[in-house]
Amino acid sequence: MADGIIGALTGLWRGRRSEAEPARVDAEITAFGELLAGHSFTPGHHRDDPGLLADYQRALDAYDQAKESFVGDRGLQGAADVLRALDAGRHALACVDAVVAGRPRPRRRPLCFFDPRHGQSTEEVRWAPAEGAARMIAVCAADAVRLAEGMPPIATGPRDQWPVPRPEPASRRAAAARPGADGRKEHRPASARPSPASPTSPTSPTSPTSPDPYETWPARTGARQRWESRGSKGVQLTRVDPREPALLVVHLERPADSWVELTSPAGGDGRPRLVLTHGSRLTRAIVPVEADGRDAIRLQMQTRGKWRVWLHPPEEVPLWDGRLEATGSFVLRHPGGRAPLRITQHDGTDFSLHALHPDFRPGTPLHLGNGAFTASATAPRKAGFLYVRSRGSWSITAPEGARRGRAG
Repeated sequence: MADGIIGALTGLWRGRRSEAEPARVDAEITAFGELLAGHSFTPGHHRDDPGLLADYQRALDAYDQAKESFVGDRGLQGAADVLRALDAGRHALACVDAVVAGRPRPRRRPLCFFDPRHGQSTEEVRWAPAEGAARMIAVCAADAVRLAEGMPPIATGPRDQWPVPRPEPASRRAAAARPGADGRKEHRPASARPSPASPTSPTSPTSPTSPDPYETWPARTGARQRWESRGSKGVQLTRVDPREPALLVVHLERPADSWVELTSPAGGDGRPRLVLTHGSRLTRAIVPVEADGRDAIRLQMQTRGKWRVWLHPPEEVPLWDGRLEATGSFVLRHPGGRAPLRITQHDGTDFSLHALHPDFRPGTPLHLGNGAFTASATAPRKAGFLYVRSRGSWSITAPEGARRGRAG
């Protein structure tokens, strides 16, 4: 039955938008609600299995989120939010069915990176917009073919959301898809028109040419995963999946007399964790947050200026391509391979570099330092996320000849 819903959703969003679209979206939400209502799972019979109960609760929460995410006049973005919520709910129900039947939980395939209305992804490719940082993305079969041929993804979403390559000679298209460091395909348009959106506006799509991938939230960030305001206030963000870790990004307009406390999930000692502390010159913090089974992440903002906070999707984490320069905490994606690293910090502050576990717990430090220094470390063999803890400016470089990128 779940496969049938997936097929219906995929077919629903191919082609042009029609006036009947809001009614059809509502019908899809209703169909998932009926699937939940008719499901045979009885929570009271499984009180000794909190993981199974959490899976079932995720399905119920996804249904509620789908209803909240779509309002008839929201159009394309509302439809995208509904698709993400329903996809999460279908996966949660599939986990319930698998556990009850004694099978392992199925792996969740993400929806297409470029537009969730394309359906579930079929493969991962290494892709970068013109002048932007490369990253691994999951795409549908049709977009994978188009990118390999040097064409833009299927234009079913907002036309200014992604850069569209200008026509180029066929002889140059072969260079648009070349092996990446990990043997997968890398797709980079040879030329592109810039997005008209401002790279500093938190309500606009992230500019592909922005030197800082954490300058603003990605265009498809849901309304419950972001917040912007002014002055002191309590904030609650909602994880897309409460069983998964999250990456919290905080931006402050002014560092003076400003700080932020991550009140939930709390730190290992049960106390709130300071994200930005009073007196710091930093205006940005990037903090991996472990999953605690709850969907809410709460912060307390203490500032007189403007601020922005959001949960950054893991697929939008920048892929390290040989050189990175930044200030403050940072999370990057490492393609894997035990390559030597050269670490330089320019300021008198503590520094540590960690590989993150799948649940975003920092692993054993790859390097610890203090003040201004230059040192060597070795990258992990397996691909994954690296986490820099620092309050100063620093750089991480690969051996000579690696490609150069810059962030913030």
